[in-house]
Amino acid sequence: MKPIYIVDYVVRDTLGVDVCTNYENMGSAPGAQQLTRYSLEENPQVLCTNGFQLPGGYAANNSNIGFKMAVDMCDELATRYDFPKDTAVILGSFALTHAIKDEFQAAFNSHQRRFSPTKLFMGNHDLLSSLIAGRLKLEGISTSLNAACSSSMYNLYMACLMIQNGDIQSALVGNVDAPLWPSFQYYWQCTGAISTRNGGSSIPFDKKRDGFLQGEGGTLWYVCDEETLLKYNLTPKAVIKSITAGAKVYTITAHDKTCEHQLMMIDRAFKQSGTKPSDIAFFNAHATSTAVGDDIEFDVFTRAFDDIDLPIVSFKGYIGHTMSASGMVETAYGLEAVRNSYIQPNFGLTEPLSDDPRLITEKKTLSSRTFMKASFGFGGRTSIAIIEGL
Repeated sequence: MKPIYIVDYVVRDTLGVDVCTNYENMGSAPGAQQLTRYSLEENPQVLCTNGFQLPGGYAANNSNIGFKMAVDMCDELATRYDFPKDTAVILGSFALTHAIKDEFQAAFNSHQRRFSPTKLFMGNHDLLSSLIAGRLKLEGISTSLNAACSSSMYNLYMACLMIQNGDIQSALVGNVDAPLWPSFQYYWQCTGAISTRNGGSSIPFDKKRDGFLQGEGGTLWYVCDEETLLKYNLTPKAVIKSITAGAKVYTITAHDKTCEHQLMMIDRAFKQSGTKPSDIAFFNAHATSTAVGDDIEFDVFTRAFDDIDLPIVSFKGYIGHTMSASGMVETAYGLEAVRNSYIQPNFGLTEPLSDDPRLITEKKTLSSRTFMKASFGFGGRTSIAIIEGL
């Protein structure tokens, strides 16, 4: 696989709007908080009352919060770079439309004759990439893939494939999600995947875990090939050494309990990158805090890295499950880890599911700048990336 460079990345999540500061301050992160995005009293059927909300200018109860997030991130990158005109925009969302759908249904039920087409388009995840491309006056392909909580990694995989094939030379890639609306909380409650004990908690790899908590957030990356790097005199932050994607449907929600499919994807990533397990500084886990999912992923980890001393860390205790954006948001924090030469510990881990010391509860210094990111989504979707910070 020829190298694909990560020129830059921006993040928006519950920790703030500056990814560098967010990572440095993770140690003082409060974890899940009681929601104020909607009235808890008016929605007693929603048993999960905690989550991870965007701060600051996103605090208003705004149905277009996901679109605002995407626009803010694209504008931030646009102040730093002049993108080639044919740059692709591969940007999507899983839950962007949910609040607007509720408003649309209310308008329909009340026999309202018109509903704002602008609002409809701003909340349509199929058009999000086109809206951003139009804003930046870019003429490359604009699209996105839907793969549940592996969507952002699938988008990154798609961008890498297109660069490899020579279809594009650069891309803006990412996902945004703003899912903290009562109907969407209730949706996850009906699946049994969301945490409801004492309002909900997010403690990946802990014996007390009972499900994930949603987090509002997103990320946008600027990636390109070497020719673009040299032509525009860009200084990259990292290189994608390999990225794989596949799926084996064990059940719609649970991953392959035999771990064979996940291990095959990991082996493929190693072969593509020319790296080996001992080259990896840490395993950036998907671990959502569900009882079944965390066990399976930890089993994958111990089998892939048997007798290799490297930490396994999930960032979802700090930022929640940012749904379709989670893979790339957490990879951005992985890049911050290697940039700072230390990995933050697992948040709130007091009763680890194993006595394996690699489930770290304190900061750990890193001796390598290469790490592995795993994304295990519903429907058996798997993506593995090996990335090296520069």
